[in-house]
Amino acid sequence: MKELKDGIRSLVRIDFRGHVHKKFRGTDADKRFSNEVAVLKALEDRGAPNVPKLVGHDSETLTLITTNCGSPAPLITEEKAKALFQELKNNYGIRHDDPEPRNVTYSLQMGRFCLIDFELSEILPIPTSLKTTKTDVLRASWAASSVKGRQHIANDDALLALTVNPESTDPLPESGEILLDPSHLVLAVSDGMGGRDAGEFASKLLMSRIRKEAAHLYHKLGTEEDAQSSLDDLLRQCHHDVTELARQNGNTEGMGATLTMAWISHDRLFWAHIGDSRLYLINDEGVQQLTKDDCRAWWQWQRGEITEYAYRNHPRKSVLSDVLGGSKHEPFPKTGSLPLQDSQRLMLCSDGIMDGLWGGTIHEMLAKDLPVSETVREMSARAIENDDRDDTTIIVAKIARV
Repeated sequence: MKELKDGIRSLVRIDFRGHVHKKFRGTDADKRFSNEVAVLKALEDRGAPNVPKLVGHDSETLTLITTNCGSPAPLITEEKAKALFQELKNNYGIRHDDPEPRNVTYSLQMGRFCLIDFELSEILPIPTSLKTTKTDVLRASWAASSVKGRQHIANDDALLALTVNPESTDPLPESGEILLDPSHLVLAVSDGMGGRDAGEFASKLLMSRIRKEAAHLYHKLGTEEDAQSSLDDLLRQCHHDVTELARQNGNTEGMGATLTMAWISHDRLFWAHIGDSRLYLINDEGVQQLTKDDCRAWWQWQRGEITEYAYRNHPRKSVLSDVLGGSKHEPFPKTGSLPLQDSQRLMLCSDGIMDGLWGGTIHEMLAKDLPVSETVREMSARAIENDDRDDTTIIVAKIARV
């Protein structure tokens, strides 16, 4: 990459595609990074045409990637620069902290002056003159973590994040942000068990089956009825995959796995579930657990027959009434769907999170509107600190209309 600037506060480079990479450093680098990411997102949401577009960002390295807004405009007057920044404030509700010519560029491609460097800028209320109608395009950001438990030889949990569109099925990294147009987003968590420590094979087998069937499912998720039927068929096929592998290999006899999956299309959230992994929805109505644990002790707690303390210490807390694999009996997957709001968050997790966090604590932590990566980090760390015996897996995603 070509170096454009090497300063105390940032290192700026440009890659072969013309994207600008800005690595923050120096005083309050993390705060300046987070603020510029938020400002650029607000500018995109509000339709500002003459600013960088956010391509990607990495909170670990404090690097953001944007489109290129051209070259410096040294001949622009201070008066013209201030007029451009005033227009930005009036029309799009962003107050730049340094409205000077040095933060103005000229883009030959766009044929106009552009404004850059928003790390200390302020997001103001949306101007009344600005059209704020939401589009049908969804922005999804997500983060995930899976940590092996102290009492386990291997991590029996598995997680999945992928996008599906008419052209391809693409696995995603453990964190990131994308636009879902026309892609769908698929998230899943599985907790393997049994079969002489073969649980890790069962959970990974389920993830493999979902990846394989994703393109077919993309075209089946039309009506709600078709979608839930297709998801039910998928989980039953997963069950047969696990039981067949166990039948062929004596060392894996009796292995099984939970599965909780969220499928986000353009207008609905579809989900499928079996076992005691969980899916939570967080929106304007609060925090809601969409799935129900397939465990008699959990149902006793929900009906008020036992306390949460008694449930958490119940000798049969880990005995599940329904899983994928584990036996020849047909499973009874649970599926559901609901319309997407303009903004909502999701949390999928294995029972390692519940072992380390009480129910009220989970709700309190999810109710905080933090960046998804921060929610994952805090919940995982706190759960493991309280109880690190089991594998702990979590995915948090935010889905919002642009």
